[in-house]
Amino acid sequence: MHAGGHEPQETEDAIAEARRRWGPTGAISISDQWQNARCLVGELRGSRFWIHGRGSTWATAFADAEARGLSASRRKAAR
Repeated sequence: MHAGGHEPQETEDAIAEARRRWGPTGAISISDQWQNARCLVGELRGSRFWIHGRGSTWATAFADAEARGLSASRRKAAR
């Protein structure tokens, strides 16, 4: 079964969304390591890719990034 979210236009849209969220370092990647969460979104800094979210589609990967961001900011606020 092929995971969705890898059509050329969807890929271009995902790159644009990553750059909108994280600036010029915003990037996307596809991983074969996680079969059910192959779409990775985050930042490319130097030669390292920092994963902010992952999912079976670009939309779920960005939603995961938002959820992680919210939980991180909640943890900081709780201190």
